Amino acid sequence: MKKISISIYSFLFTSFFVTGVQAQSLPPFKVDNTQYRSVSLGNYLSELNEENANLKIRRLNIASADANAKDAGMPYLSPILTYARGSMYTQAPYAGYTNPASNTLGAMVTIEGWGKRSAREAQAQADAKRKLAEMITEGKAIETEAMFNYIDALRTKLLWQSYQEAIDALNQYRASGSTQAAEFIAAQKVLANDLKYYSYGMANFVGKTGSELIMPVGTLNIEAKNFKVEDLIARAQENRADIASGQAAVESAAANLEVVKASKNIDFLPGVYYTQTPSYASSGINYGTQQAFSFLLNVPLGNGFLMNSDVTTAANSQAELEVSLMATKAKIVTEINQTYLQYQSAKERLEAATKAYNQAKMSKNNIQGILRFRDAEYELFDARTVHAKTLILLERLSGNFEVPNLH
Repeated sequence: MKKISISIYSFLFTSFFVTGVQAQSLPPFKVDNTQYRSVSLGNYLSELNEENANLKIRRLNIASADANAKDAGMPYLSPILTYARGSMYTQAPYAGYTNPASNTLGAMVTIEGWGKRSAREAQAQADAKRKLAEMITEGKAIETEAMFNYIDALRTKLLWQSYQEAIDALNQYRASGSTQAAEFIAAQKVLANDLKYYSYGMANFVGKTGSELIMPVGTLNIEAKNFKVEDLIARAQENRADIASGQAAVESAAANLEVVKASKNIDFLPGVYYTQTPSYASSGINYGTQQAFSFLLNVPLGNGFLMNSDVTTAANSQAELEVSLMATKAKIVTEINQTYLQYQSAKERLEAATKAYNQAKMSKNNIQGILRFRDAEYELFDARTVHAKTLILLERLSGNFEVPNLH
């Protein structure tokens, strides 16, 4: 049995189509040992975007990044409260000495170095934006892979129905067509197993393993399109998810560089202390209650402003991401040109298969005509599959994420 596979580039992108064949009326798909629920491609993708485990994790990461971004702009005061009691002696320094046992209360805060808070806030916001862009990129890649799985399942279902149509037609010839009918029944068993395989794959994308598997709907009868390569490339440069993700990564790295630079600015730790000494008598002299205030300023001096390796590392990280972004933009030209060539071949194959199908449809009045028609219909469904996949890939590579109508 034929298998259709089309290579998927690292990032992928959807649209509408319809060949020149009128909609076929095929027998319904029926199996006894498996329950299916019919789901359109649009509803399947909506369910995928809601339930896919990887995307759920991405959304949690984004929520964490957003929460961090909200708090990042808060000043880091790091207040320190101090209470001291004493001094206390294990023994009096001299006879007649009275320990006044004073109380001291103090408070100290951190005043961050210039630019630290604003740099930290900008970096947190850039990181949240980067994680959102990464989720969109991964979501589109998962979506495209799931669409191809859906199309493979639909092709398998249509081929099963095509065989059933041929079996029904051969039954009128009884003995003369029994051999071919038996072969077709055997092929149907393989196709039914393949459909179950693809349906499990579709269920895996949405994280559901219930008793009902997903049944794709449609005929893959998608209209061919004409494109200009330069228009596809221009649209891709503006709309590709991987470009948006790469740009967000560069911005996050640039914000991180500013954080590293600002971290070298010196912090100040001002503090104020209040000391109260109660009244006491010593050596026959009475002393009244005493109060005193003190102010201090700590300036911690680390080695950061003497070292520059962390700045160099952060700057190089930004440069690496900029080079990667430029490479992604350059790769677009190759991807689209290659896929465009594949699509032109797919259109030609679809046109030839449609013509052969229409010709075979006119001569189904005997066993040989039925067999020729079934072969032509098989090739038509294969051609539609290749055409649909290649068109979806070309559209998505150029930044068009619309859900195609599989009719």
